Amino acid sequence: GLNDRWESLYTYTIETPQGSIKLLDPLDGNWDCYLLTPDVKAQIKADIGATIFDEMGNQFGHSCDALLDLEQPEPDSLRNYVEERYDTNPLAEDSDGDLIADRYEIAFGNIDLSVHCGVTQFGTLTLKAPYHEYMSGPGDMTWFEEDMDGDGRLNGPGDWDSDGDGMPDGYEYCYALDSDSKRFLNPANATDAYGDRDEDGLNNVEEYEVAYTWGPENFTSPLLADTDNDGMPDGWEHLSGIHPNDDGANALEDPDFDGYDSDGDGGVRFDELVGVSTIHLISVELGEYVPVNKTILWVRTVQNSVYVNIPVKTQTEGWIYEINVEVGDEVMTRTQDLAIVVEQHERFTNLDEYNARDRDGDGMTDGRSTNPLIADTDNDGLIDGIEVIGWTIRVVDNGVKDVLVRSDPGVFDTDSDGLSDSVEYYETFTNATDRDTDSDGLEDFTEAMDGFYWNVTEKYFTNASSFDTDNDGLADGEEVVDGQDQYITHGNNADSDGDGLNDGGEVLFIPRPWQAATNPLINDTDGDGQPDGWEMQVFSIQQNTKSHSLWISSTNWLPPGCDNMFECGLGPGGWVWTNYVQGFSTSGDRDGDGIMDPKYFLHEMNLSGFVIPNNGRWALDPAYGALSDNIYDIDNDTLMNQLEAPDRWNTNPVDDDTDGDKLPDGWEVYYSGEAISLGLADNNSLNALGARGPMDPSMIDSDLDG
Repeated sequence: GLNDRWESLYTYTIETPQGSIKLLDPLDGNWDCYLLTPDVKAQIKADIGATIFDEMGNQFGHSCDALLDLEQPEPDSLRNYVEERYDTNPLAEDSDGDLIADRYEIAFGNIDLSVHCGVTQFGTLTLKAPYHEYMSGPGDMTWFEEDMDGDGRLNGPGDWDSDGDGMPDGYEYCYALDSDSKRFLNPANATDAYGDRDEDGLNNVEEYEVAYTWGPENFTSPLLADTDNDGMPDGWEHLSGIHPNDDGANALEDPDFDGYDSDGDGGVRFDELVGVSTIHLISVELGEYVPVNKTILWVRTVQNSVYVNIPVKTQTEGWIYEINVEVGDEVMTRTQDLAIVVEQHERFTNLDEYNARDRDGDGMTDGRSTNPLIADTDNDGLIDGIEVIGWTIRVVDNGVKDVLVRSDPGVFDTDSDGLSDSVEYYETFTNATDRDTDSDGLEDFTEAMDGFYWNVTEKYFTNASSFDTDNDGLADGEEVVDGQDQYITHGNNADSDGDGLNDGGEVLFIPRPWQAATNPLINDTDGDGQPDGWEMQVFSIQQNTKSHSLWISSTNWLPPGCDNMFECGLGPGGWVWTNYVQGFSTSGDRDGDGIMDPKYFLHEMNLSGFVIPNNGRWALDPAYGALSDNIYDIDNDTLMNQLEAPDRWNTNPVDDDTDGDKLPDGWEVYYSGEAISLGLADNNSLNALGARGPMDPSMIDSDLDG
């Protein structure tokens, strides 16, 4: 009644006092062999039942091959005819080596286990049999007669991996239930191999495959992210070459010595150096813990014409991470670090290498773990400790700020700006995690290495740590391309066209309202002989300038930010714009009507031929296409605007008394000319004084006599 092929696989010869017996011989049924003594037959009959026992007999008796239980040293309670039905090994308790004994694999209902997951239990563990749900009752063979994974072996005890998902049946049975007693792994379900319930970086089948590296019983739990509870996930440990299922001690190890003396107090130096001194003895090893004031080496030197050995001691407690000398080496300077001690908070243990993925300690991944076996994971010239612990740089970015930089220890050039992390740390002092340290639109490499050309031949560089190198209000990146302002300006010259108006103020940050842009590359955009900056000048303490911006309106009007004429509207006249901080200024209530007055009432200005649109206009407007303004004398000082320009008298075109000496500008100019023509003054003397005439309208005391 046994399959010939199955018998041929397990043919077995035993020696007995009566001689050799070849069992499971497909050519011999071993009918009523002398191993089937009356007592043995009675035991078997009681075990399997009289009905089955009788059915298995014939005219030749009963077959030893079918009825015996051959496992050694102890039978597994499955007789050979049962083993043949399930295609199992009659000589092994666990035929397929899947960590479940054959008798439990074919069982129905509850079973009591003394060994589970390869681990001996304290007492017994009662669980449902592995394939209980696929059986209708004890002995139901339906599922066991199938081959669900098509590997040629029947399901259950004869197949190490019944469902073909790469995990042995016993491993899946070990984790059949999760912590809530809900079904987790199923040895009869091929779809459960690739989930990662514990999110440790290993899917279910990989958790088992850990055992291929660390030993048969060292697989990890698919339900515990950290099987050995050392703070490092199983997947990271295994893939990093660290045992994921030891006692957890490797969390405190640092085999690659990539700690970082971040505060610079760990150097061990021979500060008594006077003459030639050499290393005589080194009494510590790498990785050794040392307390404060511990002698770690001896220096041989000469004192009072005698050779002596001087102890060199540690200044801090910690671990020896660097020994930079060998016995016989000469000590070169008092500041030479003969060794480096790294303190506890500066160490970079295996656990620290894993936790490098969370750079700010908030529990969110914002970095990457490093290789615990390689000091410089990305081989960029910076050890992992420096990259993860970080360093500080100073950046001018709309203000001065100190920035803590932590680069990616797994990438040669963290920000991909062409500068390796080590170059940014040691040479350019830029942010290795930001391609554009100062956020000016230019990458650090471009600013620090490439540079720019002005007027074809003039090469210049900008500061990669300063947003606006020339402080003209335009970011360096805006200046070197025709970006928002549509002009390429000089990134290291605040006023590219020298018109007195910073490049930023010509287009993007115009210093007054209702003003069209000017050309930052042409100092006189409207070609009226008056520089743009002079026409658009506003009050500035920093630049020591007074406002030339006079808004003229013939009707009531609303200044910027005002939408109610009654509350904040202004009346007709000429109003001086101070700047965006102070807005329009007033001359007080000169007519006593209880309302603040403009710099000039309409009748006080010379508006002959000066066209005033309904919504008002600036007295001087440097924009291209603006209404003509150079031939007018708005401040009524008898000087046309073009004569008040910097290349002429350099006076304020909207103030009739620029120097505040109570004399109108035009009057001073006229009589200065008269004095010169009459020989009352000479130009050489005036030039020596810096005056443009004996009564320079821009100088309150032209001859400087007090």
